[in-house]
Amino acid sequence: MKLNSEKIQAYCPEPVAVCLYDSIDSTNNEAKRRADHGICLYATTHQTAGRGRRGHSFYSPRDTGLYMTLSLPLSASAANVQKITCAAAVAVCEAVSSLSDIDPQIKWVNDIYVNGKKAAGILTELVSDSDNRPRAVIIGIGMNLCTERFPEEFADNAGNLGDIEVNALCGTVTAKLIDCYAHLDDNSIIEKYKERSFCIGKTVRYSKDNVTHTAKAVDIDDGGGLIVEENGVRTTLNSGEISVIPL
Repeated sequence: MKLNSEKIQAYCPEPVAVCLYDSIDSTNNEAKRRADHGICLYATTHQTAGRGRRGHSFYSPRDTGLYMTLSLPLSASAANVQKITCAAAVAVCEAVSSLSDIDPQIKWVNDIYVNGKKAAGILTELVSDSDNRPRAVIIGIGMNLCTERFPEEFADNAGNLGDIEVNALCGTVTAKLIDCYAHLDDNSIIEKYKERSFCIGKTVRYSKDNVTHTAKAVDIDDGGGLIVEENGVRTTLNSGEISVIPL
């Protein structure tokens, strides 16, 4: 499993600066440290301190997955981090489907599921300038490809995308993500996201104001919020985590 800049760039329709690492703490951390202007890709097959949403770590063992971050200039229409995450999820699913016979689903808001298990995760963050004004968005994507053993605390819910050539996957995800990012204002992004939803129509559990709720996931709004219904009352979730209750 060897990353190659030329092979990755061959899948990209426009020039992308590619920075590859044998090992690194976190590709999102590296993107923040370098704070490059323009489009830049950071990728590795091993992270020593991979990060997920809400302070969680992301298990990133050597040579069993692809861990990448794409840094993009922040536009006025790209202020909605949640919608950017939705676009990234669509990009990952479309890339995987184009390179394999796998048809991934999306668990709101940032997890990619295969056969009912999490095979990839997304972490979207904003980078600010010296005056604390957001100027770039970094989109971190961690993908399990052939990880055989996972830590006990999440082993039952962890899965893999399978045997996909790592450079093809990296380049195709990059190309599709750039395209989705350019069309954030297009409602088709959310429609594609809903089509792959792992949650809609299912019962979910979430916490709000220290109260645990059980509700039915019924829709995704135009900004990427999850609409749930409990006792006939609909609520839109724009943050937090949910768990899908098995049938």
